[in-house]
Amino acid sequence: MVAVKLLSEPDQYSSFPIYRGVSYCDAVRLAGEGQVLRLLPGSIQVCRWSPVVLGLKEPQKPFEFRLTPRLWFPVAGFLLGPLESFPEEPDIVIIRADFFTLKGLVEKAGKEYLWDGHGNRLEISANGLVEKGTMGARLITLVNRFLSKLAPFETWQALTRYLFKSYLVTAGYEAIISRTLADMSICRNSTAIPLITGRVNISFFCTGGITWGKNNPEHMTSGWPWEVFTRTRR
Repeated sequence: MVAVKLLSEPDQYSSFPIYRGVSYCDAVRLAGEGQVLRLLPGSIQVCRWSPVVLGLKEPQKPFEFRLTPRLWFPVAGFLLGPLESFPEEPDIVIIRADFFTLKGLVEKAGKEYLWDGHGNRLEISANGLVEKGTMGARLITLVNRFLSKLAPFETWQALTRYLFKSYLVTAGYEAIISRTLADMSICRNSTAIPLITGRVNISFFCTGGITWGKNNPEHMTSGWPWEVFTRTRR
C-alpha cells in the first residue's frame, strides 16, 4: 500500500529525496518497494499525461485540456511512501491487488463510498465491475498481459521512453486508447479522482502502469481517501 500526501510547499519534508524519473507510476512503484520520496513539478521526465493530471503542470496543448478529471493547478508536489512507514496520515492510499481483494475491501468500507461519476467508461474506472463484468474488461486484461511480457526488455523500455517524450506521439496515442483501454490508471484514476471526489476508484492498469510501473497485469489499482480507507480496518 502506497500513501500519498499533497505538499503545501515544495520544501515540505525536505529531508526526503526528490524523485526524478520516467513517470508517476514509476514513482509509485518505488514507494511500494519501500522508498519515501517527494514528487515535484519537473520530477517527471517522460510521461506527458501525469504532470497535467496531477496539477504539476498547467494544461496548454489541446490534448492536455482533454485530460480530465485533473487536479487544480498549481499543486506544490506530493509525498509518496509505504503506508507502514509514512511520517503522518496521508490524503489517500493507493492499493494494487487482485479484483476480489479490492471488492472485499469495498464491501467492508461500504459500496456507498465508490465513485459513481464514471459513466461506465472503463478507461477511467472499473467500479461498475463490483456488480458485473464486461467484455471490455477482458480485452484490457489481455492487452496488459501482453505489455507485461514486453516490460522486462530494455529495448522496449527505451523505445517507450523515447516515443512518449513527444507531445505528438502522446496526443495520438491518447486519442486511440481513449474509451477503449485503461488510461492514466495511477495518476488520474487512483490519485486525482479520489482527491477530487473523496470517493474510492478502482481501475485497470494503463500502458504506463504496466510498462513503467511494472505492475502485475492480473491486478488492478485503486485510490482510497484516508477517511474511507480507515473503515476497512475496523
